[in-house]
Amino acid sequence: MTRDIRAIAMATLLLLSACATDAALSSGVPTEYLDEATGATITSVERPLIFARERRDLAANARDYVTLAAASVNRGGKIHYMLVTYVWSTVDSRGRELAASDGIVVISADDRRIRLVPSGRTAAQQGIATPIHEPPGPTLAPLVYETDIETLRFLAAARELNLQLGGDTLTPTYALWDDERASLGDFVRFLKGGR
Repeated sequence: MTRDIRAIAMATLLLLSACATDAALSSGVPTEYLDEATGATITSVERPLIFARERRDLAANARDYVTLAAASVNRGGKIHYMLVTYVWSTVDSRGRELAASDGIVVISADDRRIRLVPSGRTAAQQGIATPIHEPPGPTLAPLVYETDIETLRFLAAARELNLQLGGDTLTPTYALWDDERASLGDFVRFLKGGR
């Protein structure tokens, strides 16, 4: 009995230690740097939102992902807000280009559907030459969507978020997989001077 209690206590301590380590790694402060290739000051969310959809037709635990990383680009005092978006998969690279071919992303946030249309410019042309929150492995080139601070604030506060690629309502839905709405909220507060 005593051995079981010790084992449970040890497991609890290890779990608490892992949680504390993860919390210590997260500062809540966005990343800010000067992009030397473009001369723009880039501020990006500390941790991006990641959406996923199961692909059991391909393999057990296979998923397709969409990463949304909020960023601001400051060029000589003129600030643009954007969502840098990566479409990627752990298993299948076929058809990803088709899934994102029109580039439209629709985010369902509570009672709103936010339709994002790509800016038509590359991330580097928008001022972000150094990739931010690029996922592991092969990905499509990131799509960049211009947005505003109020939309980012709404996304951070939304109770439910999901996403679809393409403008068709019949396209598969990606559920929120890595919920970093708190990081997005920190990003918005930082930009509004509430560090």
